[in-house]
Amino acid sequence: MSVKLGELLLQENLITPEQLDEALKNQVIFGIKLGSSLIELGFITDEQLCRLLSEKLGVPAVSSRALAAIPHNVLAHVPAELAGKYRVVPIRIEGKKLALAMSDPTDFKATDEVAFVTGFIVLPHIAPDVRITSALSRYYHVRGDIRYMMVEGVLESKRKVAPKASTDPKAEKIVISTMNESGETVNVEIPLEFEGFAALPGYEEDLADEAGSPEQQASDRLSARLSSARNRDQIAAAFIEYLGLKFSVVALIIFRKNVAVGWCGAIAGNHIADIAELNLPLGKPSVLKDVFESVKLFRGTLALTAENLQLLKVLGVGFNTPLLIVPIVMLKKVVAAVVVSAEMDQLAKGEAELQALVHKASLAFEMLILKNKILAI
Repeated sequence: MSVKLGELLLQENLITPEQLDEALKNQVIFGIKLGSSLIELGFITDEQLCRLLSEKLGVPAVSSRALAAIPHNVLAHVPAELAGKYRVVPIRIEGKKLALAMSDPTDFKATDEVAFVTGFIVLPHIAPDVRITSALSRYYHVRGDIRYMMVEGVLESKRKVAPKASTDPKAEKIVISTMNESGETVNVEIPLEFEGFAALPGYEEDLADEAGSPEQQASDRLSARLSSARNRDQIAAAFIEYLGLKFSVVALIIFRKNVAVGWCGAIAGNHIADIAELNLPLGKPSVLKDVFESVKLFRGTLALTAENLQLLKVLGVGFNTPLLIVPIVMLKKVVAAVVVSAEMDQLAKGEAELQALVHKASLAFEMLILKNKILAI
């Protein structure tokens, strides 16, 4: 979508610069769109976002009521595979015209293919991505992304708009001069707290690796991949691949809305296919709950709780298998954790290196936040 959402919302005074910064952080860590991030944080409502984009893009908005009552004969015209591929939902038919709900009504490839397959003239309508996700799940049984399902949960529980202005003194900023997509020089402000956000408490980077060693070469390759990463999943893939050379089992876990959610992982170099199914409430006893609350790493075997057994099952290891779990901290809050498995002595030796890798990955996330802010404004 060509419109820059962050800039638009700031111009309309619907959010503050501080709220945009927080939403960008949320977007990068949890891998959701900026609009959904703003909705989840309560800075805007889905109705506000939909109404604003409808006005600025000149396309009709789709109400939540319309998405909740779509006739079966209308849905039948767009195959589930096509709807899921382009994330679109047909909402009504008027003669030879098909009204199509989309999160990006400027996606002409999607409208052209839907028109070709259905034989209708497609009329794009706009709806928030979280609503599209919910409708695809309800009508086409397209598996919803848990990241957006959590945003949907926020919509169903309560809707609130955060204050537009704050009387608190503004936090000190880091100002970075860079270039936007048009080649213009822009000054981007980033909250001071973002600097080193994912570093572990008390951790100091060790730069003593011997230059030219195989370990240093592998570390350099990882650094190159992290610095060129264009999204959080590329950071995770590089991280998991490198750790897979060191440990038999590796995984990344996200903490969000009082739930520990599986992100990605590998066992003996093979992707853990069902890791996204891991969904452990932090209100029940588990090692992830302990790491989240204590903000301290864990090394050892796990106590036999139901939640720990679910974690071990996903990782494909037995209850007596030692694990090393390192928290990733952002703005004094644990947002994720790195889990690795190996023999106890190997875990002890690898503890410092894993902390160094967490620090290195944090820099990559900081760069993503900066890039996303440039695109947003």
